[in-house]
Amino acid sequence: MTPIGISKIGVGINEAGRRNMQWATTVGRVQHPPWVPDPDRYMPAATGIHWSQGFTQTYATGLNYQCSKLFFGSPGYPTNNFLVPFPGFGLTDGGNAPQETINPNADMLLDEVNFLHPDGNKYPILFGGSVAAAATAATGVAWGLVTLPADLPARSIYGVETFYHGMVGNTYIGGYRCQRHRGEKYWAAGDLASVKALAAANAASTADRDPDARYNCLGNVSTSQPLAYGPAQIFAQGWDGRPVAMVLSDSLVERQELAASADARRNMGVLGRFLDVEDEVWGSTPHIFMGLPGAKSQNELATNALKRWDSFLDVVKNTYNGGLNPWTFVIDQCGRNDNNATASTWANFKFALVDRVKTRYGAGTHVVGITIQPTVTSNPSNQNYHGLTNIAVVTLWDAVAGTLKTVNDLIKSSSRYASVIDIVPYWSDDRALGKPPTPELFPIDNVVGHPGNQDGVTTWSTIVLPLQVPLGSRIQFEYQPGLYTSRTIQALAENGDGTWTGTVNGDEVFATNVQDNAPLFYMTHVDGIHEALHGILYTAGRIPQAEKQKFYP
Repeated sequence: MTPIGISKIGVGINEAGRRNMQWATTVGRVQHPPWVPDPDRYMPAATGIHWSQGFTQTYATGLNYQCSKLFFGSPGYPTNNFLVPFPGFGLTDGGNAPQETINPNADMLLDEVNFLHPDGNKYPILFGGSVAAAATAATGVAWGLVTLPADLPARSIYGVETFYHGMVGNTYIGGYRCQRHRGEKYWAAGDLASVKALAAANAASTADRDPDARYNCLGNVSTSQPLAYGPAQIFAQGWDGRPVAMVLSDSLVERQELAASADARRNMGVLGRFLDVEDEVWGSTPHIFMGLPGAKSQNELATNALKRWDSFLDVVKNTYNGGLNPWTFVIDQCGRNDNNATASTWANFKFALVDRVKTRYGAGTHVVGITIQPTVTSNPSNQNYHGLTNIAVVTLWDAVAGTLKTVNDLIKSSSRYASVIDIVPYWSDDRALGKPPTPELFPIDNVVGHPGNQDGVTTWSTIVLPLQVPLGSRIQFEYQPGLYTSRTIQALAENGDGTWTGTVNGDEVFATNVQDNAPLFYMTHVDGIHEALHGILYTAGRIPQAEKQKFYP
């Protein structure tokens, strides 16, 4: 989908830009600098990619042969030679993220991997000419290759079907939450023939691997939606010369959302959606997100966080690209989790990561900085971020007059960055810089009747809505006069009378006593840190596509 409100109007070009590059104009509109294609260079070729991360899982009896069927979006240009790597290591999610210390206790054993073409054909991804491969536990990467008989059209949605197994009792690591609304599946059985039969029939996902009660859940191991194994990144040969981003990132980039709210190309979050817009002037921007939730600048590209760099990026650079990076510039979004009461300490954690990148890849590496968005609280909490007047910001996170403002000023003035995108105004409510838009700005209508039986004791899992809301929406309702709470919608069923019954996430099944016909709104924030779907769409839709001019040296 195209985020709402995207501006496609060209903006003025600064004098340095005029001196350093030739700009074309068409009908008075700013046009990007010429793209110089390289038919031999491998660049990122999949939206919605994730590193293996978070926690290990255990192969259970009768479920130790598995298959993930995942779909990705191809770049804005034709491709047909794909490089598909599978890791034997995983990343810490939270805590010491992005350290690569969450690892399986045995090699990741690949039985067969297939490229699923949108025309219905299937092509084997081979490892040194072999169908099967092993990614060595904690250290290794298995590199798969596939050449299609003809170019995959630009901006296609294609699949990767990964069969893998392990001994019962061994652990494995995954990175993907199955997105049912996009046709993704996750199967498991006790032998390869049985799991291949499930895949051949495109059967429903195995209940143990994608249980209804845990769909869309991001809690701890016992409540989270199980993670499926799949490729950590996908590259394709035949780049058309457009800018390609390597993003130093944390959860504010694209992992704020849940499985059901991903767009048709698997994009989630503000930056993933913004970069993937195929703007008529600036195009879309292929990208690699290096981080994950909890990532800190001080941990990245440092002790226990080097395998993605040594075993992935630099292998593509040196083995497949003849010494050329699989990216053209760096976006530094990271830094939120390095927060410190001393602004200089906070900023210097972020700057030190940029210095490490430039030490590794050259002082002339083109780096675009991004400022850090505030964290807010709902005061009182039973207002659930409903109105602007009940949004509070402590000094540390104040982007107008607090520590965060000083940090962001340091980011905007640092010579480490060729340019900076100031995210704060795009993220903010127009009524108050540094505070997010609130649900009061996004009314839906009213809940139909009331969910549950209003005894405040019996739990309920469904709510009748007056219209079809987007899957993955977090809806807020005034459950009693002046009191607000929210739920995330993981499934919808049409009732035939214009109303829809929404099923809420399994970890949100509570006994809340809801008044009749409660006023209903879209949530824009989840916890004061992470945006809900409509907050993400709000921010992504406000970032002008002309900000992409900063991606050019």
